[in-house]
Amino acid sequence: MNFFGSKDAAERYATGRPDFHAGTIGRVKAFLGIEQKLPLALDVACGTGLSTKALLSVADEVYGTDLSREMLDRACEKDKIRYVVAAADNQPFEDEEFDLVTVSSAIHWFDIDAFLTEAGRILKTNGWLVIYENYFTGKMDGNDGFTNWVNEVYLKRFPSPPRNKNYDWSAGNLKIKGLSITVPDEFENAINFNKRQLISYFTTQSNIISSIEQNLLTCDEAEQWLDGQLAPYFNDAEIVHTFLFGNRLKYFQKTTI
Repeated sequence: MNFFGSKDAAERYATGRPDFHAGTIGRVKAFLGIEQKLPLALDVACGTGLSTKALLSVADEVYGTDLSREMLDRACEKDKIRYVVAAADNQPFEDEEFDLVTVSSAIHWFDIDAFLTEAGRILKTNGWLVIYENYFTGKMDGNDGFTNWVNEVYLKRFPSPPRNKNYDWSAGNLKIKGLSITVPDEFENAINFNKRQLISYFTTQSNIISSIEQNLLTCDEAEQWLDGQLAPYFNDAEIVHTFLFGNRLKYFQKTTI
């Protein structure tokens, strides 16, 4: 099931997701030693293009692909980026076309074996595949009680839908696909939300979207529930608090033709 394919989900995603991909791609640029822009980069499962536009800092030409037309209709920087509807494991490009391929916070929805085979096909030899996760840690600066609420209330009310968490990322398995893997990079970054912004972000998560898609509640009902639940953490609806997001990056280099 594509939790992000509907018009409503795409509209919430376009307005509710924080944009901090530039910092992540800055780390990618430093790790890979990119001093001059690469000729061509691709962002797979790009959503509304927040992760895609960050690639403009490291590549002369950028593509973004996603399975959802609704997401791409709301994508940013359309005058600078070419967006195409495509499944992750069936990209409409020639063999060995890209210097860099990225995937942000989506690999767990893929047929990973099929995607890695496809990524190996479209990457140039010695090109890089970067898979990274930007995820909500549930940490609120200065308030440990918020983390308890996330774990004991929110995630029990809206559990995460099933996803692929058990893939074999070992060097041996990746070598079969012509890829080598480096040591993962992990860091945290801070995002500021007021109450309305945090509610908007929560409604972009697959946890809530899956409940809405199953007709367990409406988006308005989810927002009303969140508004009441978050009241203890926001004495003033306009006050801004700092929340931490985790970032986990994996780097893969194509080592064979």
